[in-house]
Amino acid sequence: MDESYVGSIAIFILCVILSAYFSASETAFTSLNRIRLQNEADNGDKRAQQALNLQEDFESLLSTILIGNNIVNIGASAIATVVLLVWFPRYGATISTVATTVILLLCSEITPKLIAKLMPEEFAKFSTPILRVIMWVMKPLVWLINLWQKMVQRVVPIESQEGISEEELLSLVDEARVGGSIEYDEQRLVKAAINFDDRTVSSILTPRIDLVAADIHDSDQEIDQAFMDHPYSRLVIYDETIDNVLGALHERDFNRYLRAKHERGQNVVLQSILSDVLFIPPSIKLANLLRKMQKQKVHMAVVRDEHGGVMGIATMEDVLEELVGEIWDEDDVVFNDIDVLIPQEHYQFSGGCAIDKAMPILNLPLEEPELFHTVNGFVVHHIGKLPEKGDRFSVGDWQFKVLEEDRQRVSILDATHRAAPDTEAED
Repeated sequence: MDESYVGSIAIFILCVILSAYFSASETAFTSLNRIRLQNEADNGDKRAQQALNLQEDFESLLSTILIGNNIVNIGASAIATVVLLVWFPRYGATISTVATTVILLLCSEITPKLIAKLMPEEFAKFSTPILRVIMWVMKPLVWLINLWQKMVQRVVPIESQEGISEEELLSLVDEARVGGSIEYDEQRLVKAAINFDDRTVSSILTPRIDLVAADIHDSDQEIDQAFMDHPYSRLVIYDETIDNVLGALHERDFNRYLRAKHERGQNVVLQSILSDVLFIPPSIKLANLLRKMQKQKVHMAVVRDEHGGVMGIATMEDVLEELVGEIWDEDDVVFNDIDVLIPQEHYQFSGGCAIDKAMPILNLPLEEPELFHTVNGFVVHHIGKLPEKGDRFSVGDWQFKVLEEDRQRVSILDATHRAAPDTEAED
């Protein structure tokens, strides 16, 4: 074989290797996890820091890779065509096209990109030193390419979409859970934090009808009995009407008040030991409410409607539970808003369960969320009347039945998937 052909074949092989290198580098730098790479850099990995520095100028990096890849691909095709035309004058061009396409596709595209996708951070660190040299050599050409890109962008304006949307971030969290990168509790916590800014206090408040409250004019015995009858450490105290809330009474402060008044004979006024409450509209976001509570050092917020009437209350514990889940203390009575009887098939919900907690579990859309915020409101909306025990209705693939009601409000709603066997609780 002529030495010139040996040299040509060697250059062809080099072009294929360089093409594989550029393809793998492109995949590595577009797929790498910046947080993981930053952690490695913070731990003293100099190559990780160099890779991060290189990615900061991503436009120039990508231009360098694409220019280099095109040069070596064209070079490989040209060399193959010249050599094969000498060997096969009649069919050399056809053989060159087919052979070069197959070789570049397998050896310079699919295989290197697959490897780089599996270990993007490692390959990015490996390729950085050579890429830095190539970027320096191609700097004038890269500058011209970047200038051309800016000219095109001016002619064809494209909206910048830096970062990712909230929906995309939620999808990434779900993908991380499916892939096993995070546990279920971590997934729930992250999604709760992402959705936290969008939630309003109306979705978590204890409604007016469920408030445990006492009149400031009630006797000490009546207030003490209210504490004994309910597992709450705080009572709402009002003056004559619940719409005139004075503050919150903590059981600990009330016990001290009783001892001071009855054991030591001190003249103590009940109103003097009430804790301040925050008065808020139902539209306030939970994040804003939490900041207000922290700033004013209050534990309870009273939600007023547009007419000044009390709609309900929300405590700091209620707000924090939207982030971290249920918070229990020794005085709490354990009650689940959602009971999972058969996953994906059979659930039971309390009437006070927030609708934006229940619907995602059933994979149902949040229809007209401004009209109702609880499971009870969901039932009333669909049956068109106040609920009674035994009421049934269907939405999507789910069959619903009111198992228990109290004062024409749903206590327990049963949800069964239509494809599932009938496992309703006995009346």
